[in-house]
Amino acid sequence: MATPHGRLLKRNYFFACLILIIGFGGLLGYDLYFKPYVLSQTVVKIKVDSGGFLPKNHELKAENLYLDSVQTKDIPAGVITSLDQVERKITNVNLTDGSILTESLVDVSELEPQQDEGIFPIPKDAIYAINGSLRSRDKVDIYLVEGEPAAKERRGSSPAAAAPASVTTPGGSKASDASSLLEAEVPPEVPARKVFLSGVTVNYVRTEDNNDVLDSENGNNNNRFTSTGKVAAPELKLKKSDGELLGAYLEQGKKLWIVRVE
Repeated sequence: MATPHGRLLKRNYFFACLILIIGFGGLLGYDLYFKPYVLSQTVVKIKVDSGGFLPKNHELKAENLYLDSVQTKDIPAGVITSLDQVERKITNVNLTDGSILTESLVDVSELEPQQDEGIFPIPKDAIYAINGSLRSRDKVDIYLVEGEPAAKERRGSSPAAAAPASVTTPGGSKASDASSLLEAEVPPEVPARKVFLSGVTVNYVRTEDNNDVLDSENGNNNNRFTSTGKVAAPELKLKKSDGELLGAYLEQGKKLWIVRVE
């Protein structure tokens, strides 16, 4: 017959084994489930052979990318979590093997200009009106508004305009080659209240002191109720042909009504 001391000893052994089993089980559960699934997130990483790197302006392909689980505490802001977000996108910087991709490292919003495009700064004095809620990556429509014809006045007071040279036409009459040159330079009129350029991407929104306008000091959160500065001038991604035409209208003294549509 077991003595009280023996029963107590067996009970202590039982509880010791139970605690040991629970401890090992909890440790295994933490390592095999809680850590990889609860405290981690799947992110997109860069894959480069033989320790090389992907250069800036490289178009990402499927073989350059893979998914990996990373602990939440090690994940940077703006992380990319889907391969579809970055396939066929252009890199903004050089990327090494194993780099965690973020929105700042890859041109996910296609802000970088292509070969036939440029980033055109719009001068403050050329703006008729602009949204105070404008932010980088927005889309805008541009309307032309009549302004002071400063360029025309300058041309009218120039010596060439005051005393235009003459050329002889095939019929023997004389015509002003300066006036014909001006007519060739002046773009066609745009109907009033019609969109001049539609769906233009805003790359940057600048304040008077050339800082980016953000919703808060932590960046853009798209609430747009507050901002880190007053919108002074945007920089727009345009086709070079559209930029040249826009510049010609600005030389005529036209003003730009910049309207956010997305």
